[in-house]
Amino acid sequence: MRLQDHWAHKATVPTLCILLIVSVLAFVINGAYQVKQSRTFGQQVREQVKYQTLAAAKEVDNALSTIMTSVDSFADNVTTIHDKTYVATLLEDEFTVNEELYSLNVTFHPYQYQSNIRYFSPYYERFSGTVRKYNLVDYDKPYDEFSWYHRPLKEGPVWTEPYYEPQNNVLMTTYSVPFYKSKDAQSLGEPPLGVVPSDISLNQLTISLKQLDLGLGGYGILFSQQKNLISHPVFSHVREMAHFNELVKEPEFAYLSKISGCFENDLEYLFFNGETLSNDEHYAACTKIPNTNWTLITRMSADMFTMDKDKRRQSLIQIIAWGCASLTFMVLLLTKNRKLTWTQNNVLLSVILILSTTMVLELARSFKTLEKSSNVTITTQAQREAFASSYKDRLEKMHVASPVFIATGLYVESLEFLNANNVHLTGHAWQKLTAEQRKLIEPKLSFNHTVNSEVTQAYRKELQGGGLLVGWRFSIETRQQFDYSKYPFDHKSIELSFNEADMGGNVILVPDLESYDKLSKMDNPAVSPTIVLDEWQLKSSYFVYRFENYNTNFGLDTFFNQNVAPELNYSINIEREFVGPFVTTLLPVMVMVCLLYACVVSMKYTPYGDLRNNITAVVFTILLAHYSIREHLQIDEVVYFEIFYFLLYLVSSLFMLIAHQYYKAMALNGDGKIYKQLANIWFWPMMTVSIFLITVLTYY
Repeated sequence: MRLQDHWAHKATVPTLCILLIVSVLAFVINGAYQVKQSRTFGQQVREQVKYQTLAAAKEVDNALSTIMTSVDSFADNVTTIHDKTYVATLLEDEFTVNEELYSLNVTFHPYQYQSNIRYFSPYYERFSGTVRKYNLVDYDKPYDEFSWYHRPLKEGPVWTEPYYEPQNNVLMTTYSVPFYKSKDAQSLGEPPLGVVPSDISLNQLTISLKQLDLGLGGYGILFSQQKNLISHPVFSHVREMAHFNELVKEPEFAYLSKISGCFENDLEYLFFNGETLSNDEHYAACTKIPNTNWTLITRMSADMFTMDKDKRRQSLIQIIAWGCASLTFMVLLLTKNRKLTWTQNNVLLSVILILSTTMVLELARSFKTLEKSSNVTITTQAQREAFASSYKDRLEKMHVASPVFIATGLYVESLEFLNANNVHLTGHAWQKLTAEQRKLIEPKLSFNHTVNSEVTQAYRKELQGGGLLVGWRFSIETRQQFDYSKYPFDHKSIELSFNEADMGGNVILVPDLESYDKLSKMDNPAVSPTIVLDEWQLKSSYFVYRFENYNTNFGLDTFFNQNVAPELNYSINIEREFVGPFVTTLLPVMVMVCLLYACVVSMKYTPYGDLRNNITAVVFTILLAHYSIREHLQIDEVVYFEIFYFLLYLVSSLFMLIAHQYYKAMALNGDGKIYKQLANIWFWPMMTVSIFLITVLTYY
């Protein structure tokens, strides 16, 4: 036996050394890989942002260059032509043939076209889709609105400061080039006869900004050379042509004061992250549009710089598991070499495993993905307008008319879980229709996925401009499939899904963000701050579009978008409070484990019948506690905490067997030491390692 023990000892030590080396290497490799992945991911996203920002600037510049080339060529033709009376015909032909131009004009100095004609300025435009012609007058007056005439005469070809044109409800800029009596007159430096201007809508010029992939909340904006806002997803900001100094005073644009370097004349490219901006402001980059010296600023949402939470959680759990294994094998090796006593070994192993389990549970709580990557979260007006624009572009490619967007709002006053899958909510909802919309659509509202629904009209008011506001009071019971397997470290996303106002009609509901003071996820704009959630904690809430796939058109020929239909939802994300489950579930488990251990350590001093009765009593208590948690949750699936009860059943049965063998050995030869050591020494390490493995398998 001594020889066998000697060889067993010699084999155990190298085995533990090998396992320790493997665990340490795995821990280091996984840790280094995670750090590398994080850095690589951030660098890749930065490169993606830089590429898109510069590409968008180049597209805008290319559009400008196209206009410049056409206008320069036409102005050169006007200069070359000897008989200027043919200019009108030349202008009409050029505008008809060159469809890249949205407007074109030839403006002569007063009385320079003909001595008896003061103003000759034929102007063609097709902004509305129909070609229209005007003759401009009074352009020689010293007004800012005629800078397209005065500036080129002094400065040569120029792009004017953008301006709002109310007739077409667009923001425009003008490229204006002087023309001369002849080529010789031009080369001799004689003054120009007039100018050739061409207007372009900023909406057409900035199409590329709407196609930027800058995350769920990302978008691009433009500032003119004089720091006026000339492009933004929310057109109301643009229409006022607000100046930089005015915008920085507003909360939505406060971040601009931190990136003032974007407006330097020698700017090439700048990127701003959390070192400059706060987490709420996310990220920003900027560059210049070469031909006009406009400033392009791209805003990126934080989701672009956040790795997949599920994958990151799994990677971090692997690191924790290998670190725990390394420490475990180290402690076992020290114990085997008599550097630690078995008592110290048990305490250290138990502490290591309990701390590792706690870390895994914290990761499970912090790294949880609730939204699908295909969903579009709406927390700003810019995000809403960007979504509406991209959806209209999609329908245009399908040769479908643009949808009607109806502003819809929500306010949740109460929320209560009726059972595992049914949630009762009450509150207010409303819709705002413009004068044009109310002629076509009758306001109405209902909710999807409901068992019981009561929606009653609460108010109806006329709005300025012929619009209509209708509000409802709702009391609904929605039924959803929730995952309880992670209980009590579980999250729930309660979804209030709006039914579109006109089933089968080309109608999309959009969130009425103007009706809320604060819009971020953490502000919970549509949830009452006094809402009672019992054992839950409100984490975030926001509007989100989910793309539903239907395999039917519901019998409606007009339900054209059944393959991927965007439905407006309001997501309420809640997290279970840990204190309640700890007291009602975990604390009884801990007490029962201690009672079971007390039975084990008293085995030497307790008769077999008494020990058996004590363990049986503990098992009966476990059964009652197990029944209590099943009754509380009212679910069919097995939850995380519930596995502990199965573990206690197994441990209780195992120690009943060990006790039986102990008393049997004592009765036969009076030596049951091996069974006593097995029970006393390995109780806590085996319990804690089992709990750790269960936790890893559950939350991985």
